[in-house]
Amino acid sequence: MIRMLVLEDDAAAAESSCRMLKHAGIDCAFERVESESEFRRALGRFPDLILSDSNVPGFDGLSALAIVQAESPGTPFIFVTGNPDPAAAKVAKEHGAAGFLAKADLNRLAGVVSSVLDQRKAAGRERRPDRRRSEADVDASSTATYLIERQAILDRALRHEDRSVLSNVLRRHPPIPVALLALDSHDVRERFVKWLLNANIEVEPVDSTLEALTSLEARTYALLFTDQLDLVQAMRQLHAGSATHVVYVDVDGKSDAREALSRGANDCMPAEAGGQEFWAHLTTARRIASLSAALQLALTDNRILSTIDELTRCGSRRFFEHEFPREVERAARLRRPLSLIMCDIDHFKKVNDSHGHGVGDDVLREFAARLTDGLRLGEDWVARIGGEEFAIVLPEVATPKALLVARRLCERIAQTPCPTAVGPQRVTGSFGIAGFEPHRGDQHVSPRILTRAADAALYESKRTGRNRVTLA
Repeated sequence: MIRMLVLEDDAAAAESSCRMLKHAGIDCAFERVESESEFRRALGRFPDLILSDSNVPGFDGLSALAIVQAESPGTPFIFVTGNPDPAAAKVAKEHGAAGFLAKADLNRLAGVVSSVLDQRKAAGRERRPDRRRSEADVDASSTATYLIERQAILDRALRHEDRSVLSNVLRRHPPIPVALLALDSHDVRERFVKWLLNANIEVEPVDSTLEALTSLEARTYALLFTDQLDLVQAMRQLHAGSATHVVYVDVDGKSDAREALSRGANDCMPAEAGGQEFWAHLTTARRIASLSAALQLALTDNRILSTIDELTRCGSRRFFEHEFPREVERAARLRRPLSLIMCDIDHFKKVNDSHGHGVGDDVLREFAARLTDGLRLGEDWVARIGGEEFAIVLPEVATPKALLVARRLCERIAQTPCPTAVGPQRVTGSFGIAGFEPHRGDQHVSPRILTRAADAALYESKRTGRNRVTLA
């Protein structure tokens, strides 16, 4: 049986698609969702196929497709839309959709589904990676990945990108040790593939200028080999440069190297492997690839360090200050609730004074772990914003539910002593909550006001006895 995940706000349309497939002899069952949070949870149940409308209110199909490519890249994604715009179909295919058809054309659905599933089987992609997190997955890189995925969701929802060079390098992909090959001549392309692989440089050939530009928009390459002057010039107009080192290949031996360099190439080399000059160019390319690999590791490590708090494996203060305002903006734009819980450890100074900072660190790590456990993976997130103070961000959660969450966390922390190097230490926490609910008219609330309100509620909890929850 084929298990389908259907992103569709019209229940009748989802049932019609499934009925059409069954009528064509495809045994299937479906789960329908109509929000981002439902979609992410359902994706964790590993469907065989995804059908999606292109524009579900508050959550568009391209955003869903991006999530699938990040979380479960082997799962086929087919658009079934009431807006059969050829331009939209082209964009969907460019972003990795396996199919695109109109709801008025449902008689074609069975054929498209059968073809997509056959292609998937032939490519040997039936095995799905298990992305569920275990207790062992609490290291820095997995925590950073979890927070950065949330950042990507905000990027898609807000449709805003900082166009500065540094921001683009960090937000997209740093240069990777891969050579993009855009060569018109098939024979020359085949020779360069062989030579570059022998030089331990990974190669990604493309067939057209459009495909090359699409690839360069999607990621930053270490190297670009091309015999197309127009591509060199067009590539240099893309944000963040898109390729570290551009090599113009003189296929016919008649091109002017000065022209290639003036359009943006970094180097020019012949298409034939003759003499020391050719191999010197290739050696330079290999060194560029090695340097690019080192840069990728450095940028990845830097991003991890700037995203998480190293001690507690929660988000860092810097991450909170940058991303929480964007969470508020997303909530206002989509007219969804948002809750912020501020909390800290009661009498934490006594722990440090009595047992030292090592035991204090043990308490901080355990406190953070108890806050994180039980929250919704991929949606809620925790950041350490001070010495013993933490912020819990709950997207699409109204204050009554946030109050229940905070009470549960408060009880969990007080219930069991924290294990430390000098034995169990009983600690408690105080909590304050502030919320944003657009259906009540809160359209222009600022992140600073929410943070101050939650902080005030937290200090009210401490003033009235600690180990309690206060709602702003």
